[in-house]
Amino acid sequence: MKIFAQLLLGASMIAAAPAMAQATDGGLEEILVTAQRTTTKLQETPIAITALNQKALADQQILSTQDIAKAVPGLTLLPVTANPSTFQIGLRGGAEQTPGLIVSEPVVGIYVDGVYRGRMMGSNFQLSDIEAVEVLRGPQGTLYGRNTFSGALTVATRTPGKDDSWLKGSLGYGSFDEVRGELSMGGVVSGDLGASLSVFYRDQSDGWIFNRARNVRIGKERNFAGRAKLSYDNGPLRVNGSVSYSDDKNDGYIPVNVRFNPDNGRTNFATRVFSADAEPILPGQPYLNSSPIESGGETSVFTGTLDIALDIGSATLRSITGYVDTTDFFRWDIAGGIQRAPGVFGATFDRISNADAQQWSQELQLTGSSFDNKVNWLAGLYYFTETGRQTFADTIALFGLPTSPLFTQNTKTDSYAAFAQANVALSDSTSITVGGRYTSDKKSFVANIAAPSNINADLDATFNAFTPKFGIEHKFNEDVLGYLSVSKGFKAGGFNGLSRTPAVLNAVFRPQSVWAYEGGLKAETFNRKLRTNLAVFVNNISDLQQTAQSVTVPTDFPQINVGDARVWGVELEVSTRPIKGLDLFTSVSYNNGKYTNLIPNADAARAGARDIPLVSEWQARAGGTFEQPIDDTLLLRVGGNMNYTGAYNATVTNALEIAGFTRIDAFVALATLDNHWELNGSVQNVTDTVTYVSGIVGAPFPTALTPLRPRTFMVALKFNY
Repeated sequence: MKIFAQLLLGASMIAAAPAMAQATDGGLEEILVTAQRTTTKLQETPIAITALNQKALADQQILSTQDIAKAVPGLTLLPVTANPSTFQIGLRGGAEQTPGLIVSEPVVGIYVDGVYRGRMMGSNFQLSDIEAVEVLRGPQGTLYGRNTFSGALTVATRTPGKDDSWLKGSLGYGSFDEVRGELSMGGVVSGDLGASLSVFYRDQSDGWIFNRARNVRIGKERNFAGRAKLSYDNGPLRVNGSVSYSDDKNDGYIPVNVRFNPDNGRTNFATRVFSADAEPILPGQPYLNSSPIESGGETSVFTGTLDIALDIGSATLRSITGYVDTTDFFRWDIAGGIQRAPGVFGATFDRISNADAQQWSQELQLTGSSFDNKVNWLAGLYYFTETGRQTFADTIALFGLPTSPLFTQNTKTDSYAAFAQANVALSDSTSITVGGRYTSDKKSFVANIAAPSNINADLDATFNAFTPKFGIEHKFNEDVLGYLSVSKGFKAGGFNGLSRTPAVLNAVFRPQSVWAYEGGLKAETFNRKLRTNLAVFVNNISDLQQTAQSVTVPTDFPQINVGDARVWGVELEVSTRPIKGLDLFTSVSYNNGKYTNLIPNADAARAGARDIPLVSEWQARAGGTFEQPIDDTLLLRVGGNMNYTGAYNATVTNALEIAGFTRIDAFVALATLDNHWELNGSVQNVTDTVTYVSGIVGAPFPTALTPLRPRTFMVALKFNY
């Protein structure tokens, strides 16, 4: 509460950097967004959006998609029990905590250049050569569709244009022997044809976690990404095509050994522990792992995108075709190993996974205006198909059990959708929005557990949903917009990809859905020196997908529909430019998420849990940048941001409550006045705070928590022509 009060009192002096902006005299830039699948002004778009451009991403040290949570109220992105190329995600009550499975699907849809990413494997990619990032909060079931249960995260890469040529790059060195370099170039090739090429390389060759069983430092990562893009624009016809490839190698998911003081002998779901009570297993060593297993991970993603737009009179026909090929490997010891005797260490649960998935998607849109621009409309068709395969080899080494039989899963999804939305002006200041989308997801699941188990599953299921949206918007004056909306979102049903028992492996769970009610106010005042955006929402969630103890097999915990929940909250984003050269920002969110109805055998019900996971009551972000010329050629730039995340529950049973934490990043830079060169020094986690964000508690495994990185430094030389 104290930190919330301090931020709210200072809200009139705080501001955010713009995304996709046009300069204005002395005030904040006008931000353009594509949240409605067409270009609109942020302050005239009646949904809750956080938008970030290249400068905002750099100044807030948002280097990967997981870092985007630094700038978005209510958004939670956390390391996951697979490998660092993916993450847990939570927003407005929607949560996905097992994204490393081929059967898992997101609650927040991730789109890159308009193409939906069906797999969360590889979703934590490096943000290199990015034009803009937008996070849309609340269900986006009408215009975006698949699994945008509680929001959508869109990334737009840089596209060459007729009047846009550039040569941009950087080279940096930092903590843990990290070398980071990137290069991007683009411009006109001939006439109406433009091209661009970008490459990114990062090698952190030293680790930050000490493995005492193997006497090595672990936590190393290596990332490579490249993208080539062609753009053709002759006026009525615009074509953008791109191919990209990324490869991420790392030491895998690495939990650290801790103990709780006092340790209360946790033996059942009802016993709650708090990460604030966690202490290193050895004093003074918060990043310690004891597993003799050599964990690791590698994720490769190839994409191809073709985006064609043709103006036909007052309408525009657009086609977006996308292909994504993902391969993923991880091996980890779930509880970080155990010390059996002085100098003698053993593994706990050793899992090896190999997965791959291939998807095609095709979207057709027709947009236009009618009746003297009083009706702006969009209609479209969407098709998505994906095949995937994953194998598991597990060993419960804690009890000396042999490796389990190979577990193989094959999945296939065909999704069809038709959608339309219209905004109708009732007067010069008031309009209504009406839209809807019908989706049909057809899925199949074939699984086999080899001898001696010889367990099989062969399932087919179809999930249909209609997701409407209704809204009304009113401009009180040129600077203030208010809106109310009602929308529905859904996350498709699916299959149990972790179970090794016949009854659960052959079970199908239904979709979960949400009715969302939102009201908002967007204002720009003091000659555009202050921007204030407020959103209030209520999400009523039905058929929540969570784990429950199996009635027929008490030792198994299938994913089923366990009941209902409600989340309500308030989100405030404030931006200001009080004087030239000074940009400040703050955002504050309050979320209250509770179970409202649970079936008796749901894990949450058996544990007496009340709070749904990954919902932090209070989150706050604040920071800014200041620029000041120091002579006729040089410019001094300084900046920083503070991110506070309040306490939240890491599990559906509320068995582990994560304590609130604060992380601070900062930078100082010396640049030429023409912005062609910059020497930048940055620090992440300035106070070197030890932060645990998830983990394993309770029998039979020893306690292990997942940490965020300690303090790191980076010095980089950047150029931009």
